[in-house]
Amino acid sequence: MILMNKQNFSIIIGNALEYYDFMLFGFFAAILAPLFFPSDIPGMSLIVSMATYGVGFLARPLGGIFFGHLGDRWGRKDTLSLSILLVTFPTLGIALLPTYSQIGIWAPLLLVLCRLLQGFCLGGEASGAMTYVVENTSPQEKDMASAWLVVSCYVGTLVGTLLGSFFTLPFMPTEGWRFTFAVGSLIAIAGYYIRRYLKESPEFLETKRKGKILKIPLKELLKNEKRNLFYAMSISSAVIVPFMTIFVYLNSLFIKNLHLEASLVLLLNSGLMGTWIFLLLLFGYCAQQYGRNIIMSIGALGMALLAYPLFLFMGTDPNLESILITQLLLSVFASAYAAPTSALLVDLFPINERYSGIAFGYSLGHAIFGGLTPLLLTFLVHSLGLTSAPAVLLIFSSLLGSIVFYNPNSIFHSKTALKIQSNF
Repeated sequence: MILMNKQNFSIIIGNALEYYDFMLFGFFAAILAPLFFPSDIPGMSLIVSMATYGVGFLARPLGGIFFGHLGDRWGRKDTLSLSILLVTFPTLGIALLPTYSQIGIWAPLLLVLCRLLQGFCLGGEASGAMTYVVENTSPQEKDMASAWLVVSCYVGTLVGTLLGSFFTLPFMPTEGWRFTFAVGSLIAIAGYYIRRYLKESPEFLETKRKGKILKIPLKELLKNEKRNLFYAMSISSAVIVPFMTIFVYLNSLFIKNLHLEASLVLLLNSGLMGTWIFLLLLFGYCAQQYGRNIIMSIGALGMALLAYPLFLFMGTDPNLESILITQLLLSVFASAYAAPTSALLVDLFPINERYSGIAFGYSLGHAIFGGLTPLLLTFLVHSLGLTSAPAVLLIFSSLLGSIVFYNPNSIFHSKTALKIQSNF
C-alpha cells in the first residue's frame, strides 16, 4: 500500500499542509468580503472577494514555471521543501492583516498580494508532489498512489474547514478566522522539516546519472510537447471546475441565499469532504483494477450528462436539501475523474521535462478555470440571473477533460510514450 512508503507519506502529509493554507480563503470568502471589500452595491463585496480568491490561481503558472525549472534541474526533493517553506509568509500575512476599516485601500491590496504569493508557491507544490509520489511508486500502484495524493488535498482542506467551523462559532471572537491562518503558517513550517529528510526520486537520479538533465526544460516542452501541455491543461479544467462549483460556489449559496451561520456551513462542508475522501480512495482502487481511462471517462461523461438536470432541479427550489443533493451527486462523478489524474499526468511527459510539464500545463488550467470559475459564476448568476451557468461550465470542462481519451493521436500513441520508455 502507498502509505507503507515513508517517502511518499512525507510528501502526502506536506501536500495536505500546503493545501490547508491555500484553500482556507475560499471557505472564508463570504466572511472576508465585507471586512476587506466593503461596498454599498448588493453582492459586490462577495464578487470582489471571489476575484481575490481567484487571484491565487492566476499566479500558479508563474510558480509552475519557476519551481518546475528547479525541479527538473535541482531535483524534486529540494524544490518541494522550498515551496512549502515559502508559503509560510503569505499565510501568516493574511492572519495578521488589518481590515479596510483600519488601513483603507492597503488592506485589499495586501490581501491580493498574499494570495498571489500563496498561488505562486502552490504552482510548484501540487505538480512536484504528483511527480515525486508517482515516480516513487510501482507501476501496479500508481493509480492508488494518485488517489492518496488527491485525498491529501482534501484532508488538508478538511482540517482547515473543521478549525474554521470551530473558530466561527458564536462564542468565539469575531475575527476567529485569523487563528486558522496563523495555525496554517505554523503547519507549513512543520511540513518543511518533514521534507528535509526525504530521499531524491530514483528516476530523477538515474536521469541525472545519464547526463540527460536539460538546461531549459520549458523550452523543450514548448517545442516538442505542445499537445501534451494542452492535455494537462484540459485535465486540470475537469478537476478544478467541479471542485470550485461544489465547494466554493454552492457553499456561498448557504450563506448568501439561505443565511446559514458560517460555522454550520463549514461543518456541512466537512461532511462533504469526508465523503470525497471515501470516494477518491474507492475510485483509485477501481482505476487500479479496471483501468484509469474507464474510470475517468465515466466521471467526465457522467458529469456532463448530470450537471444541467441537477441545476435545473436546484433552481426550482434552492433550499438546503436541494443544494446538498446537487453537491453529493456531482461529487460522485467529480471524484471518479480526479482520483487517478496524477498518474495520468506523470505519463504525459518524459522524466527530464516532467516537473516543468505538469507544473506549467496543470497550473495553467487551474489559473484559467479555477481562478475564474467562482467569479464568473457569481457574476453570471447574480447579475444576469443565469442560474444554469454552473451547469454549462461543468459540461464544457468535463468534455474538455475527456479529449485525451478519445483523440486517436493521444499520449498513448505519441512520441512521448516512446521517450518515457527510453528513460527507464
